[in-house]
Amino acid sequence: MCVLIHYANFKITMSQSQFDSSSDPDQKSTKSGSSQSDSQAFGSLPREVRPFLGIQFKCCRTYGRIYRNNSRNAYVGNCPMCAARVNVPIGGGGSSSRFFSAS
Repeated sequence: MCVLIHYANFKITMSQSQFDSSSDPDQKSTKSGSSQSDSQAFGSLPREVRPFLGIQFKCCRTYGRIYRNNSRNAYVGNCPMCAARVNVPIGGGGSSSRFFSAS
């Protein structure tokens, strides 16, 4: 089954019947069932893992990821539809959850 998604002025076609938003987009499954990143699949050095938070943006009813900033003191990003800014500080006593909702 092929899924066509209209996103802003872009069209995205997925060849799978299900979309797994919790998986790492840099991981590819091999025939043996193990997974490897794009860079490892082509014999180059492994890529650095970028810590992220999954955000359900209630403003536009869409999912996106925000990534840790260079100072490593917050996760920052924008809604992929309306560009609403999200800033999640990193500190003691925080949550171990990786998925949140933003309104």
